[in-house]
Amino acid sequence: MPIYEYQCPDCERLTDKYYPNINAPTELTCKFCSKSARRIVSGAAYHASEETKTSKLDPRYEKLVDRAMRNSSAADPERILRRTRPFPQKK
Repeated sequence: MPIYEYQCPDCERLTDKYYPNINAPTELTCKFCSKSARRIVSGAAYHASEETKTSKLDPRYEKLVDRAMRNSSAADPERILRRTRPFPQKK
């Protein structure tokens, strides 16, 4: 969805406006000084999905992560049991 930016030639401040289609006006009223502001060319943002980000990783990435997890202390399922102590017996 396009968000257009407009710059006022008088106060030089930017105003942004969302239009749901590509037929945005080339001028609108500046929300700071109420003069006419012109549409400018501004930067664009691209949001990649998690799948796209993952596909760009090194193909060895998953193997490296698996190996690192196997070698970590968190990979040992008995680690919590070794730290537990029995409840004290009531007399």
